[in-house]
Amino acid sequence: MSRKPFLRQSLDLRLSQRLALTPSLLQKIEILQLNKLELQEMLNQELIENPILEEIPEPEIPRELIRIDAGITEEDFSPENPPSNIPDSFEEIDFRYFFRDYLDTGYRNRDAEDIERPGFEMFLSRTPSLEEHLNWQLGLLDIKPEIARAAAEIIGNLNEDGYLRLNLEELSDVCGCDMTEAEEALRVVQNMDPIGVGARDLRECLLIQLANLEMKGSLAWIIIEEQSGLLEGRKFKEIASATGASFDEVLSAVENIKGLIPKPGLKYGNQKAVYIQPEVIITKVNDEFVIMMNDEGMPQLRMNAGYRDLLKSGETSGETKSFLKEKFRSAVDLLRSVSQRKQTIYKVCACVVNRQKDFLEKGPAHLKPMLIKDVAGELGVHSSTISRVVTNKYVDTPQGVMELRKFFTMGVENAHGEDMSIVQIKLKIRKMIEEENRKKPFSDNQLGQLLRRDNIFITRRTVAKYREQMQIAGSHERKSGYLI
Repeated sequence: MSRKPFLRQSLDLRLSQRLALTPSLLQKIEILQLNKLELQEMLNQELIENPILEEIPEPEIPRELIRIDAGITEEDFSPENPPSNIPDSFEEIDFRYFFRDYLDTGYRNRDAEDIERPGFEMFLSRTPSLEEHLNWQLGLLDIKPEIARAAAEIIGNLNEDGYLRLNLEELSDVCGCDMTEAEEALRVVQNMDPIGVGARDLRECLLIQLANLEMKGSLAWIIIEEQSGLLEGRKFKEIASATGASFDEVLSAVENIKGLIPKPGLKYGNQKAVYIQPEVIITKVNDEFVIMMNDEGMPQLRMNAGYRDLLKSGETSGETKSFLKEKFRSAVDLLRSVSQRKQTIYKVCACVVNRQKDFLEKGPAHLKPMLIKDVAGELGVHSSTISRVVTNKYVDTPQGVMELRKFFTMGVENAHGEDMSIVQIKLKIRKMIEEENRKKPFSDNQLGQLLRRDNIFITRRTVAKYREQMQIAGSHERKSGYLI
């Protein structure tokens, strides 16, 4: 007669470290991606839903002016490095700090407050498609030509959700590359923004996002990688049993998974015209470029001081205090995230001004090469943070209103060892075509030879690519009278 195994309950203590995808972190990422009009709408909605928040009356709002030559001396408010003076618990909160006017500190030049800002109202723009957004990022990467061609093929085969519907064997045949190069090209695309594009199924999409959040190997990772079937059936007890985690730990991991984006490409699926406003105004005052945050129309929020007394009052019920504490934490997280967004955008703009003064002075022909990874390295943040900051954000410059990401472009080294931006080369090609004999237009090969006279060495194929990107027709069509 076999004996049944003896089961007994036991209590043990285990220590572990986990990176949680908290609502606060998700909010920081979301707010960083919003443009000015979207953020304005969000803040107005928060004013309605959270009684702790109130809007600062208009006369109390000073107009900010920050000197570029002062350098970047503020504390780093990027999502990767949150400010250290923000309390982690309600008991640590400095009420005097959070209930006063919540305004960013910084240099304020009172003499410059009378500077007349450009009277911009609303601007009409088209949201870039997913393919355009990814190809822009691809153009900024310093990778082998065969990898770039394979990556471009992958981008061209993504569906509207951002998923790849082409297997690597087919990609290898189409591009004439081997499987190693195809896999490397896929990794290149999967590291682009929005995180999760290039995945071949939902499981891979979610794992890519967790890896980007440095949660590889976490319980959420294990559940998606090994227990996706149980997750779909919401069998949380079975997941706990299979992974050896507690039920509460499983529920926490599931909440992290719920915060991921199952269809990352949908954000760029809307091709309707949208209204935009510049986030930042860059202007020149007394031979010095200055940055002004364009806060016009943006709600300036602070904590309502009246609730401080309610929280301290002994007559306030416990239920009311719990409600107020929760709303207070939500308000603090929102104000902190908005401040971090503002500081990060400012820092990126400061880098742009420091690197692109010739462009701001003289125009597009003087735009210098600038890569996302270089700015990310200078600010000490991840490249994806910079990509989120510059996408769909507009800046008013002496050269007109332009998207912040247009400042970022690859460079080509000329015979003198100097880097020229692709924008400069395109302008040279356009000028050559505009000045050509219409009866004998230049071929792409001839344009390449003319560029070589200026010590710019690019192939005929590259000339053709730049010409097509400018929507300029080939020599045969131009001879027939069609420029575009």
